[in-house]
Amino acid sequence: MSIDHYRRLINKTEDYIEANLNHKITLSDVANNVNISEFHFHRLFSKYSTETLKQFITRIKMERSAIFLALNSEISITEIAFKYGYSSSSNYNKAFKKHYSISPTEFRKEQERKRTNILADV
Repeated sequence: MSIDHYRRLINKTEDYIEANLNHKITLSDVANNVNISEFHFHRLFSKYSTETLKQFITRIKMERSAIFLALNSEISITEIAFKYGYSSSSNYNKAFKKHYSISPTEFRKEQERKRTNILADV
């Protein structure tokens, strides 16, 4: 198989992960999505990515949830945790703090403060 074929598989994998952020995503799920064995997928992903699949999924969930958190102040952090596939707000808080070194609550307040300052400058 060509490098372009592998890149398409990785891109298809990224699309699958983006579409299923509200679920727990396993290696098996992702490998089945591209119709290759878990072993072959793991080898392929390791070759073309600097992250493990788990790190990649966590990073995408954190980045998307941070955007959602910043733009939707009326939605609770617990709802956001469930939206991104975490079983509790506590688990989400731990993962968020580990990724950004700040709690989701502090992150949201910081984003609101920045928005207020930008509006005050206009």
